[in-house]
Amino acid sequence: MKYAISTISKLICLSALIIVSISGISTAQQSQVGYLGKGKDQYSVFVFGDALAGGLWAGAARISKGHPRLKLNGRYREGSGLSKPRFYNWAERLPRTLENRQIDIALVFIGTNDAQDIRRDGEYLVFNSEPWREVYTASVATMMSQLTANKTAVYWVEVPPVSRPKLDKRLKIIAAIHKTQAAKAGIRFVEIRQFFTTSGGAYSQSGAGVEGYITRLRSRNGIRFIKSGNNKLASIVLKQIDRDIAIADGEVPAKEFPVPDASNIASSEVAAYTGPIFGSAASDDQPLIIQPENMPLAGSDQSTNVLVALPTFGSENQPSTRKGNISGNRVLETLVRQVKPGSPAHSLFIDGTWPDKQSGRLDDFSSSVQ
Repeated sequence: MKYAISTISKLICLSALIIVSISGISTAQQSQVGYLGKGKDQYSVFVFGDALAGGLWAGAARISKGHPRLKLNGRYREGSGLSKPRFYNWAERLPRTLENRQIDIALVFIGTNDAQDIRRDGEYLVFNSEPWREVYTASVATMMSQLTANKTAVYWVEVPPVSRPKLDKRLKIIAAIHKTQAAKAGIRFVEIRQFFTTSGGAYSQSGAGVEGYITRLRSRNGIRFIKSGNNKLASIVLKQIDRDIAIADGEVPAKEFPVPDASNIASSEVAAYTGPIFGSAASDDQPLIIQPENMPLAGSDQSTNVLVALPTFGSENQPSTRKGNISGNRVLETLVRQVKPGSPAHSLFIDGTWPDKQSGRLDDFSSSVQ
């Protein structure tokens, strides 16, 4: 009996060694193949994204003209993004495109329209708040997973710098999320910011074009690219694709341009809150109201990351066409209409009586803050 058990144990150990050995060979072989796998005679390249993706598509068509191995196509929607699916839902539309086409390489250029609050279930998630980051990150991850599940090699292009400092600051947050998720998904993240900024990192309207001399690259609106800029943008992206093709053909070692590895993700801190404050206008000019259940506790570090919501009744549900700042009276009127009889809010806004503080809440100044 002991002999039988010993024999079985040895067989189990031997089997485990064989499996480990096979896995090791497989992993080594995979690392040698590269990002595009084995070389092909022709690659179907498809561009996805917003209006800037349309410019990238045009530039890529010009730069790759005569390239015998790249067949270019695309689909973009001006004004689209991943923060407003009501306007254009990429999560619903992308699978249809992937089902009807054979796409080897996807170029994704999206995000310049995403630096805004997200409206969800009648509530606004303030830009860069924790709820906003969770929802937006999930949207990015969904698009990436839809592409990779289709066995498509993805090149996700970084959101470009823009001329307006406030918007540029927000787009850096968008780009950081894209970069992190790209690393987790094991896809190429094409960094372009450095090619369209000054040596100090500031937005630059001009720069070196594909011909090598200084020329204007960006549109006067400070966001889009003109023809020369799109050509340069496309040349940056296509250079990475050509390098991966050379690896797939066995002309260049895979170690020269390794496949993205999720284990190399650098930890990053959450960027500082940049969203609107209580009582200010949301993206459709409605006043933002902090919900009581989302008030942070005293001493917490989340005093600015709160969930806000629209008024939930009457004509206040309809977006206003009035421009400019929302008056304090309008905010108070909204609050008065929302309060429940007998509630602390009713005492404050209707009766004018300051309600008793609740222990541990942010307005409890008796709490010790560490």
